Formats: sequence, C-alpha cells, structure tokens
Amino acid sequence: MKSTTKKITTNTRVIKDLLTKYKDTFQAFRELINNSLQAKAKNIEINIEYVNEANIKAPIKSIEIKDDGFGVPYSEFENRVLEIGTTVKPSGQGIGRFSSLQIGELMHIDTVGYDSEEKQFSQTKFSIDTLDFNDAQLEDTEFKVDYEYLDGEHNPYYKVTIEQLHHNKQEKLAKRNRIHENFLKPNINQAIFEHYPFEIFHDTVNFIINGKTLKREHFVIDKPSKKSIEYTDKKGKTHNLNFYFYNINSTLNKVKVFFQTDNAGLKSVAHEYTYSSDWYTPDLGTWFIYIESPMLNTDLFRNLDLETLGEAEINNLKNTIKDTVNDFFKAKNKRFDKFLKDLEKDRYYPYQNNEHPASKSQEVLFKKVAYLLEDEHKLIQKDDKIRNFLYPLLDKAIGNGNIEYIFKKVLKLSEESLEKFHNLLEKTDLEDVVHFASVVAEKTEFLEFLHELTYGEISKHIKERSQLHKIVEDQLWLFGENYNGTPKLWSDKKIGNILKELREKYFEYKPTNEDENLIELDERGLNDITDLFFFNEKITDSNEKEIMVVELKSPKCAISKKELNQIDEYAFTIEQHSGLPNEKVKYKLILISSRLTKYAKSQVNSRRLNSPDNPFLYDRKTEKNIEVYVMEWSELIEQNNRKLSYLANKLNIKDKSVKKKFEKEYAELIDEKISAQLRLVK
Repeated sequence: MKSTTKKITTNTRVIKDLLTKYKDTFQAFRELINNSLQAKAKNIEINIEYVNEANIKAPIKSIEIKDDGFGVPYSEFENRVLEIGTTVKPSGQGIGRFSSLQIGELMHIDTVGYDSEEKQFSQTKFSIDTLDFNDAQLEDTEFKVDYEYLDGEHNPYYKVTIEQLHHNKQEKLAKRNRIHENFLKPNINQAIFEHYPFEIFHDTVNFIINGKTLKREHFVIDKPSKKSIEYTDKKGKTHNLNFYFYNINSTLNKVKVFFQTDNAGLKSVAHEYTYSSDWYTPDLGTWFIYIESPMLNTDLFRNLDLETLGEAEINNLKNTIKDTVNDFFKAKNKRFDKFLKDLEKDRYYPYQNNEHPASKSQEVLFKKVAYLLEDEHKLIQKDDKIRNFLYPLLDKAIGNGNIEYIFKKVLKLSEESLEKFHNLLEKTDLEDVVHFASVVAEKTEFLEFLHELTYGEISKHIKERSQLHKIVEDQLWLFGENYNGTPKLWSDKKIGNILKELREKYFEYKPTNEDENLIELDERGLNDITDLFFFNEKITDSNEKEIMVVELKSPKCAISKKELNQIDEYAFTIEQHSGLPNEKVKYKLILISSRLTKYAKSQVNSRRLNSPDNPFLYDRKTEKNIEVYVMEWSELIEQNNRKLSYLANKLNIKDKSVKKKFEKEYAELIDEKISAQLRLVK
C-alpha cells in the first residue's frame, strides 16, 4: 500500500469550530448513517465496543459504522472527503463525514470504491486526530493517506471508526461531546428504529447492530396507519401534513411524536417529543407517530429550533397535531370514550356546574387517573358514595402533587394498577405539566388581584406600609424569579442600619477609619426608611450577588419630583459609603406606584430613550454597580403577564373574585373601610 500526504481543502474556520456543533453525539452519529443512506447502502453495520474498564468513564471504547454503498475511489478521495464547505454535496456544507470528531478525538476512514479512470477498484485509508491541529488551521495541516489499487472484483464499502472518545477524557467535558444514552446497549436498537422506521419497516436497508439485524417485527405490531390532512398556516398558505401511526412492541406505554424531514432524499427525524393525548390510556400500548410535511424542512430544524416558526404558528400547529392525534386515539379507545361520558354525567364529578380545573392538563390527568380507579374498583358501576369524597380529594391531590400517597395509602391499588399509574405519570410528564400549570395559574391570578389593589376601587383605601407592603413581601417573584427564596428581607427599616448589618453579616467587612469604610449612622440619608430592602445571596448569571431596594407608594400617591429625589438619595447613600463592596455586587433600586405625575413621566420617558434595551431603567451610577428603575404597577404587571403567557399560553385559570382572594389569604390585614369597599367590587 502506498502513502502520500494531503491537506484538507477548506476556506472555513478551524475544525472544532465548524465540525462539532451538533446538538448531541447521537445526532452527530446520525450524520454518518445519513451519508451511508445517501450512498445507496443496503446494509449498514454498527459495531460498538462495550467495556467495563476502570480507566474508561463511559462503557464504550470505540464506535464503528460500515456500509456497502458506493465507497470512494482514491482518485475522488481528495474531492469527496478532504474538501470541506464546498458544493460537492448538493445539499448542506459537505461536513457530515467529519461529524464523528464530535464523538472522539481519533477518526479512521477505510473505503473501497471503483475508480472509473483507472478501471479498477482502489482501497484508501485515512486517519485524522484533532490533536494534530489544535493550534493550526486545517489548510496548514498535512495528513497521511494510504492507498492501493486492487486486482479483480471487490465489494465497495465505506467504514468509519471512532476512538479516543471525548467522554473518556479526564478534563471537563462540553455537554455536546458526552456519549448520548442512545449509544448504550439497552437503547441503541430502539434509538436506530426511532430515527429510521421507514427503512426498517419497508426493508429498504438492513441495520446490523453488533451482529444482530433489526427487523420490523421486533418493533412494530401490525401495519402502520396513515392519515393526511391539510394545514393552513397563519399566512393563509395550505400545507399537507402526513401522519404515520406505528403501534410499537414495547412496554414504554407512551406516545412519542417525531417530525420527519427530507434530507437530500432520505427521511430523517429532526425533532421529537413525548405527547399526552386526551384519549390515550396506557392499556393501548406504545405508539410512535411520525409527521412529515414540506413546511417541516431541514432549514427549519437545522438547529432543532421549532421556535423559529413564531409563537402563534407553533400554537396553531400544535393544536392541529393534537386534534389529529386525539381523533386517532378516540377511535381506538371506545371503552375510555364510554367511561368519560359516564364520568362527566356523574354528580360527584368535580368540574360540574361550570367549575373548571386550574388547567386543561389537570382535567386530562384527572380523567385518566379516574379511569385507572374505575378499572380497579368499579366505582361508577357500584354507585358507591365513596366518589363523594374521593373525586374532590383526587382533584386536590393532582394539584399539589400528592397523587401517589392517595393511591398507596387510601386506595391500596394492586401492584399491576400501581405499575399502570407509574407508566401514566413517569412516561407522559403530565404531573410536571399540571404542577407547572398550577404555579402559573396562581401567579396569573395574583397579578389580577394586584391590579385590582393598585387600580380598582380598593386602591383608594389600601394602606402602604401595613397592607400593600405585607402582600408584596410574599410575592418577590414580581421583580424576578431569582428573588424566590430570598434569604434576607428588611421592611420599613432605616437604610443605615440595613447597610451596617449587610456589611457585618453578609460581606464580612472589618471597617476602620483608616480604610474610610466605617458607616456612621448620623450621616445624611442613613436615617431614611426604605419600604422593601432585600439581599439575594444567589449568584446571578454575571456571577454577582444582588441587593434590591423597592420603594413602593400607596396607589393613591403618584410618583412626583419628591419621590424621584428620594430614590436618588438612596442611590447616593449606597454609592458614597465604601463600607459596602464594589466588586461582584449589584445594587438595584426600584421606585414604583400606580401612576406618575406629568413631571415624573417627562423625566422617566426621556431617560428611557437612552437605554431602549433595558426597560424602565432611570439611572445608572458609576462608582458602584447601581441601577435605578422607575415604573408604574401596570408596567410591572404587564411585564410579568407577558412572561407567564409565554410560559403557558391559554391556561384555563379558575377565577376567584378579589373579595374571596383578599378575605381568604389576607384576612388579618382587612380593616372596616376596605371591607366596605370589597362588598362593592364585583
């Protein structure tokens, strides 16, 4: 075999910046499989060397993929393998053949192909080690290429071997270089099927994993069902959506949805998620649903980012998919259909008389758990009045996450039913959705309540310190989720005393006259009383601790020149006293009320123009990292509503009147004047 040296031809950046940017190592490996499919391979052999050695962190030592496609002859090797980022490949950058370098440091290529110029077969071997060009550009690095021309007929092939896996290095590892769980022995067969069901089901390609050929009967029960619908996007354009429903031979008992794209002539899974259909129950088994459409193209999923469609389009698409999937399982699950009709007519069903759960997900989960209960105890059939307390108890348990306790301690389900229950919760993620929905519902409900307090009839009578302060103290998430669990909060205290305690307890300063960091409490500004002053010990994204001062006014007090001067005085006090550190600490001051006077609005609006990317910023000090914000309650409420809307669109929130909310949760704060006003609030 002869040897020569060649350079990789590229006008791109260094290899690690370009060739190792896949979402994870299994996606990188799928690029090699896709290359084999595009080479018209009929057999793809995947060999993974599993080991149990102390010096190897992952249970995998090497990964090999070999196909019987066209192969690459030596005369075309430079153009088809060593040329990167060119038009060799009709679609893409022609970099997929190097994706293995995201998995390991060392890659070997061994290929046999027919050389049409020489009229004979050639074998070419080439290795690339990323350590060879850590500090060099690709075009400056020479690589050894071994080749020879072969006599007679030979079967072409293309083989890639990956060694020295990044996962087994001792240094800190980037997430995208970790060995994906799909490579593990219990998972690899299923993972290959999930991403290439069309090829396996139709026997167009044999996947051979460590000597075992994957067959469709290993995975699929009966023939898949197909359904095609027309989808109209938000721009009015019509697209075809094709659904393929596979009943899978698996005990997963869940529904998974896959978006397929056309990747240079082959079907490739670009996005997947676990789905909970309103009409799916675990006894229906495991289902994989593949969706393909011209609108779901490779450009859309290049970064696996469905969000590029836009929020309105995503919701429209998801609702269409949900309706189609629900229709499919509704037709399959006649027994569940009959149970739901009986359940919804039952007088003990908790959502009768226009009562609604905190979210749609909670109702879905209630129906499914009730279905499992009916399976076990035949509650409806026996007309047992246990439903009178059981159904409300179950509804409450779902909301607070204590379902398993009810099942184990109260109902004493059989092991088989408990297994079904675990499948329902652990495999569909519904419990997490319900908990999330409940949290969002509570926060959205509080924002409605806060708006009524600060702008409704009650706002004329609400007291600043004894009432509004106490309510806001318990809802610090209003100012940012990072304030949840704030370790230290002061309310209505002298700022000088607070700063002294901060310095001594939290920053461990030892002030001296020589260092000029003693805080004298009789200095100007230190006797001012702040409304809410809290210290967040959690480290922010910028590796800082954060101190926040909130100066809130009663709703009937507008922010005027006087209030602007007051918040500026707070900032000056903090800025000028060196008893508090400058480094790694951020000071954030907020002045807030229901409205601004004309003078204040003029000042605020002109200053906001100087910082369009930082809403509500009023001033920024230079000697310390101090930011001052001035805003109206309506602005803060709207900002939080937008966040909650983004997190959970269209949650069906159980509405509570302001009177009921106030009297139930803040009864000790109500005086006679507010009670009289509450009676007037609808």
